[in-house]
Amino acid sequence: MYYLLLIYPLLISVLFFAGCRFRKSGQFNEEAWTISQSRNIQAGAALMIIIHHTVQAITFYGNTRKGPITEWSSFGIFFTSVFLFFSGFGLYKSYRNKENYLNGFFANRLSRILIPFMLINLIYLIAFRGRINEIRHVFTSILGLTLLNTNTWFIVELIILYIVFYVCFKKSATEEKALLRIFLSALVLVIFSGLMGHDYSEIGGHWFMGEWWYNTTLIFVMGLYVSRYEDSIKSFAKKHYKLLLPACTVLLIASYIAEEYIRLTYGFYAEWENHPGYAEKFITASAQTILCVIFMSVVLLINMKIHFGNRLLVFIGSFSFEIFLIHNLFAELLPGGLDGTMPDFEYIGLTLVLGVLSGWLLSFADRILIGYFGDSIGWFRTFRRPAVSSDPHETGRKMMRKWAVIAIVRLFYIAVSVGVIITECIKTYRYFF
Repeated sequence: MYYLLLIYPLLISVLFFAGCRFRKSGQFNEEAWTISQSRNIQAGAALMIIIHHTVQAITFYGNTRKGPITEWSSFGIFFTSVFLFFSGFGLYKSYRNKENYLNGFFANRLSRILIPFMLINLIYLIAFRGRINEIRHVFTSILGLTLLNTNTWFIVELIILYIVFYVCFKKSATEEKALLRIFLSALVLVIFSGLMGHDYSEIGGHWFMGEWWYNTTLIFVMGLYVSRYEDSIKSFAKKHYKLLLPACTVLLIASYIAEEYIRLTYGFYAEWENHPGYAEKFITASAQTILCVIFMSVVLLINMKIHFGNRLLVFIGSFSFEIFLIHNLFAELLPGGLDGTMPDFEYIGLTLVLGVLSGWLLSFADRILIGYFGDSIGWFRTFRRPAVSSDPHETGRKMMRKWAVIAIVRLFYIAVSVGVIITECIKTYRYFF
């Protein structure tokens, strides 16, 4: 019966390869690694991430065998790597191709991930308010200092890496120095996260606590370097393609077997009294990072020969980021898993359908909010009212309404920030006295 569950990854694979165009011997996909191709690849990755999280629920993170589908409990690092790689790849590509890209970087780039982050925090606060038994965690959850939706670690890390990117490219004399500094900064982030251990607090979701915070982080840096040296890498890959693809495929299989052995032998949870398990954590994280580098190499090589694209894949690719953010809402709310009452087949299928549908709806909300606040992001930094525009298409009354909305939103988050400071100070005082 468990073999029936394989229908979901098989359907996703069919969707992923449907309509794709194969290049003949000696020919290559000239659109490989472009924005459109990366979005199509991320669409497949987003759907597979849903399979990954639901399989973790029905197998208790792979500890209960339910046929071949159990392997998807370990596949999450692959699909997360896709998002991190193309985030870094696209970021550098924009920097190189857009004039004065760093000017207004925070307003333009960060607002596109910060606004969805704030919105998803409010959605999860409403859905999982029962998890909160202290008023201080209401405030921290709104700001995302504690993550009710643990998938949003991805946004927090992206924001940090974007800031590092901006500072390094702004202050470095050459691009090589900037990239090296970003790599070292990401390495520090990996080490710091590994030393933080796991979050066993009642609320959970604290930053940098958990292996997902650091076992794929360096793939973002890989994306930057591949984007920087794209022409040279493609030229080399074309010359040696017949050797590279089979060699990398064999390496991928071998490294996955080795990584699974290392994860089960050492792992991220080798923690007990007076033994934080740091050595075990970093050995396992190193194995997974190497595995993800090889996996992304195979993906890139395949894309050089195969042009991915069909209408449904393009459609899903336009909101794959939102699917990544919201699907776990249903994975947690639906009565699935080992202790649930819903059959596994229905649980996975319903989570997939609701995850895609809600991701699509969330993308509408995100676009509206980003469009509304995007061109007026500077108003958040000042308490002065803007001068009335003389543009006939934007009346003074319309500007004042927009200013009022922004003022209310700003006041709300100022109040929440003050709430965090006051409640955390009270908690600290009670702890000591």
